[in-house]
Amino acid sequence: MNVTYHQNYRRTRGTPIIRNFLSEVHIRSDQLIQPFFIKEGLQQEQEITALSGQKQHTIDSLQRAIEDALLHGVKSFLLFIVPSEEKKREREFDYDFDISVIKKLKDSFGRNIFLWCDVCLCSNTLSGHCGFLLQDTQGVQGIPSIDNHQTVLELCRKSLLYAQAGADGIAPSDMMDDRVAAIRDTLDQNQLHHKLLMSYSAKFASNFYGPFRAAANSSPASGDRKSYQLDYTHTFDAIRCAIRDLQQGADVLMVKPAGIYLDIIYRLKYQQSETAGKIPIAAYQVSGEYQALKLLAQSGLANFDSAYFESLCAIKRAGADLIITYGATLGAKLSS
Repeated sequence: MNVTYHQNYRRTRGTPIIRNFLSEVHIRSDQLIQPFFIKEGLQQEQEITALSGQKQHTIDSLQRAIEDALLHGVKSFLLFIVPSEEKKREREFDYDFDISVIKKLKDSFGRNIFLWCDVCLCSNTLSGHCGFLLQDTQGVQGIPSIDNHQTVLELCRKSLLYAQAGADGIAPSDMMDDRVAAIRDTLDQNQLHHKLLMSYSAKFASNFYGPFRAAANSSPASGDRKSYQLDYTHTFDAIRCAIRDLQQGADVLMVKPAGIYLDIIYRLKYQQSETAGKIPIAAYQVSGEYQALKLLAQSGLANFDSAYFESLCAIKRAGADLIITYGATLGAKLSS
């Protein structure tokens, strides 16, 4: 009897069991990082209307949220500390609240969590910019001019205080030149060699940050951040910034946003010889990306859980080792 063999690829998609055991992409709960906002002066947690399901926390509500995340295997957290409005200023900052929060979290959870602390000045300054403005605040063609040197000095001071308070990792998000080398040197000179640096290396001047800026009270009072964040038409600027941060002592390189910059993730992970296979790549699914999925689901045009998990798989498939996402606990549940 003559038998004709056909290439029937559908056989490998027939049932959930088949699809799962042939899966090439796996979302691991211990590689998901949950961002949290804690705001000084709050008496009770507050919903962030611009970012569905997320909250500005008190220390008590934050501890409860971390406990819930731990139950589902999420152990890594990125902390954004939002000062009270009256503490926003241009030069001299009081970090007492920040230090007490970090100490309380590490006293409560110790080595059960890995606590990344975002380091930037945008929530601290009246200008809402990520660094100190020069006296000529109009800069070139109305663009605010940033004092890179003085800003880096303050970022080093903030990083050192956070690390001494117990932060496991420092995540500078400001995009100032050479801040990675300066922070690494500061930590090392203070016997904090073991603290990790996750650099926002390829952070683009994106349109998808709006909900975050509402949550962190960090919108620029004037102008924009295009003079220090990356232009989304400049691929190789992102690559060279990442290479520089690797050379200056970063332990993790981050691409932000994630979902619309999958090509940058892929280049850094697999194609760029200076970075490929040499350093973990993190990807930040930013507030606008996450909220877009929420709005799509709220309009009845998609199932949120399914669409959200698909988005995580796309980021992982592009090469991300770590994913920072506002739905980390949900992602852990869906992956189990």
